[in-house]
Amino acid sequence: MASSVVSELVLFIVSLLVAGMVAGGLYVVTQDISGGILTKGQDVAESLRTNFEIINDPENIPVSGSSYVFYIRNIGKDSFSFDPNSVVVMIDGSMIPPANLTFEPSGALAPYEVGKIYVPTAFISSGYHKITVVIETGKRKSLVFEVG
Repeated sequence: MASSVVSELVLFIVSLLVAGMVAGGLYVVTQDISGGILTKGQDVAESLRTNFEIINDPENIPVSGSSYVFYIRNIGKDSFSFDPNSVVVMIDGSMIPPANLTFEPSGALAPYEVGKIYVPTAFISSGYHKITVVIETGKRKSLVFEVG
């Protein structure tokens, strides 16, 4: 009789310990998932606030002096750096050295503002090409264009 009570008490205590361990494990997993969702949500929000487009007519790229002009419009809600040190420009997959690029305005591109990137004509022969612009957040846009 007494041994039955003791064994039931031991089983009850063990079941409480197991339930506590399972609850603790679920709490840790839930906190990990919650932290991951928060981080991903902040990344998506940042990505949505920082956005741009290359708005040139792909069949008529303007020339200014000895450079082609590519228009970049900030369509995001935040400004982003707009200078040769923070923006990478590639033509057909080859990076244009930052020293050869000119940005207007140089510094930051405010929301809804249009900036210009001057790419020397020496880097672009006649025919179809693809320009890819990558800003400091890693967001990239490409445009296939033709130079006559």
